[in-house]
Parts: sequence; structure tokens; C-alpha cells
Amino acid sequence: MPEHCTTVRDVAALRVARIGRVEKSGDPLRPFRLVDADGTEVAAVSEFLHHMLADDASPASLRSYAYELLAWVRFLHAVDVPWYLASRIEARDFALWLKTTKKPPRQRRPDAPAPGSVNPITGRPRPARTTPLGPGGTLAR
Repeated sequence: MPEHCTTVRDVAALRVARIGRVEKSGDPLRPFRLVDADGTEVAAVSEFLHHMLADDASPASLRSYAYELLAWVRFLHAVDVPWYLASRIEARDFALWLKTTKKPPRQRRPDAPAPGSVNPITGRPRPARTTPLGPGGTLAR
């Protein structure tokens, strides 16, 4: 879609396949890598993560960013736009799609506490299962 296009993508009806993955690399200078549906490393993401590491980002932050960028790669695949052609239109639609979609449940360790249970040390509840955002970006109840 050109930058000046007024066509509105129906992001609520979009089906985004769970393709690609984030992998541990075993390399301390590049601890995580993102691979696409074909198993090919996404070079732009690797370069970005490498710069973050040089700027003193923790491995946990790198992993987090890699998973967020995986969602972006999956979205771009669903709308059939290559990474290098993505525009502000795709960024806008990605943000809107994130607001309308429910995150898939993540794999939890068998010994992990239940979502929403209280942490015995801090007394704070653990994150509960996510709910889609309602109008205005507030949690839908």
C-alpha cells in the first residue's frame, strides 16, 4: 500500500499465522536470533539486537525485543508486505491489530504458579491471563 493510500485494512479480520521463531544461539555476542517461516535468519533483527547488546541491553531485554519483532514479522507476512517495504501504514495497522487480538497463551513450566496467584514474597499478584483491549485502549472486562 502506498503511503498516501486511504484504504483501511480490516485488522480485526486478519489471520496472522504463528510462523517463524526466536532461537537461543549459544553465542554470547548474539544470544538470540529470529528466523522466518523458511528458517532463514532475519538479518535486520539480528543487526538490531546486536546494536542493543553493544548499548548494554541485558539478554532478557534482547529476548523480549526478539519476541516483539517476531510478532511484527508475522504481521507483515499476513499482510503480504516485505520488511523493507513496510511503511507507517503497516506500523499503524500493526498497532491496531495488537489492540484487537488476544495474545496466545504461552507455555508455562509444569511447576509454575497459576496466573493471577499471589507471590508469597512480594504479596503482589502474578500477571493474569491477558484480555483484549477495549475501546480507548482500556482493558475489556
